[in-house]
Amino acid sequence: MSFRFYKRANLGGGLGLNVSKSGISPSFRTKYGSFGSRGFSIPTGIRGLYYRGGSGGKNAGLVILILMLLAGVFVLAYWLIVGIARGVVFLYFRIVKEDHIAYGNLIVFLSVVLGILMMVYLSLPPKGIVGK
Repeated sequence: MSFRFYKRANLGGGLGLNVSKSGISPSFRTKYGSFGSRGFSIPTGIRGLYYRGGSGGKNAGLVILILMLLAGVFVLAYWLIVGIARGVVFLYFRIVKEDHIAYGNLIVFLSVVLGILMMVYLSLPPKGIVGK
């Protein structure tokens, strides 16, 4: 068995920089384990005992980073869809009050919906133009 020098600088939100004799590497800690450019570490449930996996290659850190970014994009998309759905329901109940339509709120609601549809339409690529 040998001695190992290791220091971790916490950057907040689970992100950190690990400093050792072989250099500096980034890592990300969650309640499920620690993931970094040189591999991963998963707790076994026994205090002080972890399963440690190798990096599996030179670009393992990049693969982990891409997977974490994709997971973040999916979570963000989920909350965006939930927020839009809640907004539509809120606006619907603000417009239709006890069998009476509030026309001012209806105009605002339709303007917002039209604006969203125009943004989606304008973000689509033009038809007939093929990338070269």
